[in-house]
Amino acid sequence: MARYTRAELADVSGVASRTIRYYHSLGVLPKPGRAGKEVVYSDEHLDRLRDIVAMQARGLRLDAIREVFDAEPQAGDWRALFDPRASQAAERSCYIDDAELATMLGDRGADVLAELVSAGYLERRDERWFLGDRTMFKAALVLYDVGIDITLSGVLRTMIQSRIAVLADEVVHTIRDAAGTSYGGESVGVDLSRFRDRLLAMAWEVGGTTLVAEIERAAADADDAAGRHAPARATSGR
Repeated sequence: MARYTRAELADVSGVASRTIRYYHSLGVLPKPGRAGKEVVYSDEHLDRLRDIVAMQARGLRLDAIREVFDAEPQAGDWRALFDPRASQAAERSCYIDDAELATMLGDRGADVLAELVSAGYLERRDERWFLGDRTMFKAALVLYDVGIDITLSGVLRTMIQSRIAVLADEVVHTIRDAAGTSYGGESVGVDLSRFRDRLLAMAWEVGGTTLVAEIERAAADADDAAGRHAPARATSGR
């Protein structure tokens, strides 16, 4: 069985030593063993770190990750969707059959199905349905339920994806430019592959929160602007 010092574990996993200690304190990573006065780690710790990083890259927070590891998820349990040991995580794009689609649509009706196909959320392929982006598909249904039609949500989807694509290119290029300085002289290829999941975790944590905050700000600004341009109400006199 492989044995690692904390520094060696940090090197092979891409997780900083201080983060490893932090994971110990939260109970998401088992405590190390000992060989004399030295703490030692095994492949079990390495696998656990990789699982933690993979779940963070899918947007799961550490308290929920601890729940995944503390429980034995059953079929249908939300934890099973995020448990990398179960290999049951839903892919971003997937095929579903008519029964699965009917379950997802619920009582929304046939008109919604036609709109989803027209907006590019769904595509009929042979005997099944292809979802190009399961998350966006579910988001379209949520927006539909609060009064935003499928066509408009399709416009929003395209807008968000195109703007985020530009930002993603800038982030990756910034990391490439920093190769050889911030990452200790490793090649660009090693940097991006080694830290990819950490970057994905950062994107979930920072990107989602930032987008929500900016939407709230923009909505408040729009309300303020509408209020400033609204005609003044006449006051009644006696």
